[in-house]
Amino acid sequence: MKTLVTCLIIALAGACPLPAQKLVVSLLAPAQPVAAGSPVPLDLLAVNPSPSNAAFEAAPVLHGVLFAGTRSWPVELQASLPGPAAVEPGKFGYRRYTLALPTGATGRLVLEITDGEYAPLRAVLSVATDVAQLPGTNATPLSTLDTATPALAQAQRSFLGHFSPHEPMYFIYGSKVPGAKFQFSFKYRVLDFGGDASTTARRSLQFGYTQRSLWDIAGNSSPFYDTSYMPSFFYESQALQPADGPARPVTWLGYQAGYQHESNGKDGLASRSLNTLFFRPGVILKPLDDWHVIIAPRLWMFVGDLSNNPKLKDYRGYGEWLVAVGKNGGAALAYTGHAGREFNHFTTQLDLTIPLRIKPLDFATYFLVQYYDGYGESLRDYDQKRSSLRAGFSLVR
Repeated sequence: MKTLVTCLIIALAGACPLPAQKLVVSLLAPAQPVAAGSPVPLDLLAVNPSPSNAAFEAAPVLHGVLFAGTRSWPVELQASLPGPAAVEPGKFGYRRYTLALPTGATGRLVLEITDGEYAPLRAVLSVATDVAQLPGTNATPLSTLDTATPALAQAQRSFLGHFSPHEPMYFIYGSKVPGAKFQFSFKYRVLDFGGDASTTARRSLQFGYTQRSLWDIAGNSSPFYDTSYMPSFFYESQALQPADGPARPVTWLGYQAGYQHESNGKDGLASRSLNTLFFRPGVILKPLDDWHVIIAPRLWMFVGDLSNNPKLKDYRGYGEWLVAVGKNGGAALAYTGHAGREFNHFTTQLDLTIPLRIKPLDFATYFLVQYYDGYGESLRDYDQKRSSLRAGFSLVR
């Protein structure tokens, strides 16, 4: 297993640099049948899974071919609504188009877009010739029918549309025991209080979950050394600099404030747990699309019982600072540290991330090198100093 992990790290290190992040683009057609001869609304939906803004180059006119068995028609899609110039990280944007159905195009049709930045794209349409075949039209004239719910509206209400990245997600490995360390994290938007991240603060109530494990992957039976489970509820106010606005020397990112529980899931003498109320603001120095510095300190206060780890305050203290230097689409170096309650238990974590792509596998990620020196890498031995150097890959930095 150790050899396998080493080979994976070498393969990632030899991959070529990742170019500008591309969007995941789909052409969405109405889910219900449409009437023959009527204009058909279609949405060009772009999802941005990358950690930086991505340009959305949706042309005002798209050309394609409509297929019905052995028959085909050249068609043109006209944009009816403007789309955004860029899509923010973890968000999606769309542009609405209208298709005029050719005469005789009925039944189950396949639309293929043949030009534009995101071609080829395909969608399936169902065209009804009989009014009775349309949903909810048994005795109702076409002029009084309610418009079918657009596919985009369904995507906006979907369960997956509320998920987004939270803390970094990675898998790394080093020579010291326990060798492997990995973390995954997400947040789910429970309530949305409105706002537009391009002009005003977007405010929401979020449920967050982070899990970090230390894994003795090379040991006998490959046991897990320790795992920290960190659910949280927090209020988030997110305000990004508009993409087309003037460059600012300092940009306010927003803040998070809420509650977090952390435990290692053990009982008895091995049990470790704590509860905190936290506040985390963030600012950017220099424009986000150029070399910039992100400063995001995190302050907390302990609440509830700490009897199973009474000295944890001495080692963890009441806050940590995060400073990251980097460029979108380029390398970044992040420093995270805390000093303990009496400023005598210093902890440092350095994360160097480099964008990578393995073209044959269509695998885009970050090569990560992490150096850790200090206390509290695991709750199990929060009062013991540990140093380690690990490398691997990171899906979210």
